[in-house]
Amino acid sequence: MAGRPEQKAQFARWLVAVPAVAVALGGTMLVAPYVQADVSAVFLAAVMFSAWKGGLGGGMLATVLSSLVRAFFFLPPAYSFTLDATGVEELAIFGFAALVISSLSAAREEATAREQAARVEAENANAVKDEFLAAVSHELRTPLTTIKTLTRILQRDDTTDDERREYLGDIALECDRQIDLISNLLDLSRIRAGIVTVTPRRVDAGVVLRECGRAQSVGAAERGHEVSVDIEGGLPDVCADRDALRRAISSIVENAIKYTPDGGRIVLRARSDGAAHLALEIGDNGRGIRAEDVSHVFERFYRGVPDGGPDSVRGGVMPGIGLGLYLASVLVRGMGGEIDVSSAEGTGSTFTVRLPVWRDDVDLNVDDIPHETAVR
Repeated sequence: MAGRPEQKAQFARWLVAVPAVAVALGGTMLVAPYVQADVSAVFLAAVMFSAWKGGLGGGMLATVLSSLVRAFFFLPPAYSFTLDATGVEELAIFGFAALVISSLSAAREEATAREQAARVEAENANAVKDEFLAAVSHELRTPLTTIKTLTRILQRDDTTDDERREYLGDIALECDRQIDLISNLLDLSRIRAGIVTVTPRRVDAGVVLRECGRAQSVGAAERGHEVSVDIEGGLPDVCADRDALRRAISSIVENAIKYTPDGGRIVLRARSDGAAHLALEIGDNGRGIRAEDVSHVFERFYRGVPDGGPDSVRGGVMPGIGLGLYLASVLVRGMGGEIDVSSAEGTGSTFTVRLPVWRDDVDLNVDDIPHETAVR
């Protein structure tokens, strides 16, 4: 059904050939008694106009119509499609010239359309770049401002030991945020260059999930979130890159913390997903994802606007630059896994990472001979 409007629009563009040829015929008939008109030139102009407005299809249709009109009205014997040898030759030359002109005109229009599309794409790319730079500047400025403020407080003589420990902890946390941001930017650069690699090994996914839960608990506590980890018993190990898996899971958890209103609940689960795969789930009871955003959440720099409000670039409400889920998806795919999301607006989201189970029968002393998979 979606293709019908496009087909109708294309058909309408072709039909421009009909009035163009009709005008050429009418004009020629009007001036013919008074002026010795160049009939071929007039109809070639109609072909060019049709190709300009209707593309190659319109030009071809104008060529066919012009050939029929010329054969019937202007080539002897008149008012008949029967042609003598001279008429056949003249019509063949006209038809060839019309086809060449139509093709050249349509090619020019196509090149113009490509140029316009490239210009629009470049403008969009510049807009994305500007938003990206604004977001990165925000992400860098906020932690640095906090670190600078707390450092000056620590330089005062009236701070207590408890305050010093608290402020130093805050500084360490802000430094970790900066390190994560820089790591994400470096990963983005490596991915675009096609040089990021992951090394699949035997990994206990439950251990990685617990580590991620502990690492993110501090940031979650600042928002009043409850983070829990639920590991199904007796799970096999997975074939994965431990560092890549940790970073992917952490990015998803950070996203859940960010988009869950204060006092929410975030659950990390590991369960069997058939004999060949393990499923790692990160669920929350947050704002959820709008239906129109679900198919875009793993795109680079994509940020759905929460609750119709401002995003991090325009309003400074939500932190982040739209790279976390993109990098998570790239890393998971690089490990031979899959990632998807199910969500309903207002009820929360669940991200699921599926990884292949480690098989001892294919273990070729992988600790000594690591197998690297390029991520592109």
